[in-house]
Amino acid sequence: MCQRGESILKLLQRQVDDIDLQICEALKNNAKLSYKTLSQTISLSQSSIYERVKRLEDNGVILGYNTDIDWSKFEYAIHAFILLKEEKRLDSTPDCLKTRDEVFNCWTIAGEYDYMVEVYVRDNHELGHFMDYLYHNIGRTYTLLVMDDMFKFCK
Repeated sequence: MCQRGESILKLLQRQVDDIDLQICEALKNNAKLSYKTLSQTISLSQSSIYERVKRLEDNGVILGYNTDIDWSKFEYAIHAFILLKEEKRLDSTPDCLKTRDEVFNCWTIAGEYDYMVEVYVRDNHELGHFMDYLYHNIGRTYTLLVMDDMFKFCK
């Protein structure tokens, strides 16, 4: 009976409600919001907000807090997404990309390509050099250059 009680408790801890959604939306738009500001916005006490945020973190709803950085201020003029078809390094591609300074993110994707890699580079020469590395060490690529940030997903 203790096991059943524990599993029900875990199930209840994983549930989220509209207040949790409001907290997550507020933090998505500004991860630096204080518990005081959140409590005023959502009309809950600071201690309730703290407990809910802690529970959301502990249950894997809030995975982390990020900072949005304008990398062009560091002279990374080119922002690109590169689709990769793994043809030469089976099952080790993500590991070899982790050490590359150009790579900011990598996703496994479905479809003709295996990975989508987000890169920032200083210029076309640096992008070309990285593309050569990918082609010779991993396989076929398809590159998409970001021309402009049209909007962020914020409400």
